[in-house]
Amino acid sequence: MPPYTFHQRVENLYKSYFSDHEAVAINIEGDAIKIFIIDETNVDSASLELKINESCHVITFWDGYSQSEIIEAVSEKDASKTLKRFMKKLVKIINH
Repeated sequence: MPPYTFHQRVENLYKSYFSDHEAVAINIEGDAIKIFIIDETNVDSASLELKINESCHVITFWDGYSQSEIIEAVSEKDASKTLKRFMKKLVKIINH
């Protein structure tokens, strides 16, 4: 069996964190992945975005109000750890 691709790992993480939440969506286009909260009252709702370029994975987290974090991860392992951390933050925002 071939190993999981990075995109498949991200999709599996998404499913494990957000399977019970209907107000969260994922959009995968090429080397960009965006996970966002669907909120009719906030046009700039909380989101998590991953862009893969030649040198690193750029992960951007937006809390939907005023705080933005941008992390550059060189390896897929570090990018996965950062995604998990930000996914936990999104879950807290949803459950708040």
